[in-house]
Amino acid sequence: MRGKREAGSGKRFGFFVFILVFFTLHASRFPLHSQQPSPQYISLLKSPQQFDLFATSGWDGNWYVGYNSMWIVDLAIAAKQSDYVRAYIGSKMGRAKTQPIAGKPPWIRSPIPCDIYLGIASTPAWRSSDSYYLVSCEDLSKEGSSEDALNGVGESRWYWREIPLSKINWQGKNFLAIWSATPEIVDVSSGPILAAGYISGGARAWLNRGISGAPPAKPEDSLETPLAAFGPALAIKLVPNHAAPPIKVDLVHFQENPDGYLWEIQAAGANIERIRPEISVDASQWRAFGVSVFNPPYQVTVSRARIIKEVEELLPGNKKLDQAYIRITAWDEWGNSAGTGNFSVYVK
Repeated sequence: MRGKREAGSGKRFGFFVFILVFFTLHASRFPLHSQQPSPQYISLLKSPQQFDLFATSGWDGNWYVGYNSMWIVDLAIAAKQSDYVRAYIGSKMGRAKTQPIAGKPPWIRSPIPCDIYLGIASTPAWRSSDSYYLVSCEDLSKEGSSEDALNGVGESRWYWREIPLSKINWQGKNFLAIWSATPEIVDVSSGPILAAGYISGGARAWLNRGISGAPPAKPEDSLETPLAAFGPALAIKLVPNHAAPPIKVDLVHFQENPDGYLWEIQAAGANIERIRPEISVDASQWRAFGVSVFNPPYQVTVSRARIIKEVEELLPGNKKLDQAYIRITAWDEWGNSAGTGNFSVYVK
């Protein structure tokens, strides 16, 4: 019996040695990327994930972003610019409003067009150079209906805009503000909803319902109503020096329909954050547009009407263009990106 047990033990030992040698010799086939330093998020709460009120469903709190409704936060930073390579300002929003389409059933609705802007300054007063376009309301998740099945309804999301590192006040206050420049967005029935989270302590957030499509140019006109219970989902994202693994993007499927186009891609990389189409009229300067895709399958649909609208904005006046260029781009958490090749689409 003893000999059998020793023989069995020897076989098990030999098996473990084989496994150890196998993985040692084949380690190069299973490369492990070194851990990268995560971006630093600065907001009123410890984590951007804590802003989970109002903007997805339930009571909206009248927290709309509008032509007459600007939200402000004061975020202090104590860091060295040399430690970072990129800076972003962002906001978490959702529940964009829709409107009926003449001649269509009630569940076929179009988004109410509006544009959302962010501002950042070291004082609660913003010049035009302190303002940045963030997102179109057409590209936000839509507010649902208790009576109709609407397309495009979903959870609120964070949207980010890269800014120069020089715009950050590295050893002091940074006042972030969000508003809409669209005159028709003046109440909760027309404006998207800003996410919020529970806050406590001294007031570092304000609401200003006295603007007209632009932030105040004087500090004394800005901090109108202090917020004590809820804090707006406004944040700064700082990207440290890093060497994130490259993103690889491959086209899996393409389909052209009478009303538009559909692309499906595969994206490989670390912490893929979103997939979004980009458009260009010269295949050189690109602009992101359309609804982002956050989870696989990474399928992007773009209508011909949206392409025509984007081209008209890129070519102001009476200029005409027969075709434009589309590519599908993936971004990771650090702001690195990679995309497909360029696709020509006809503008008619």
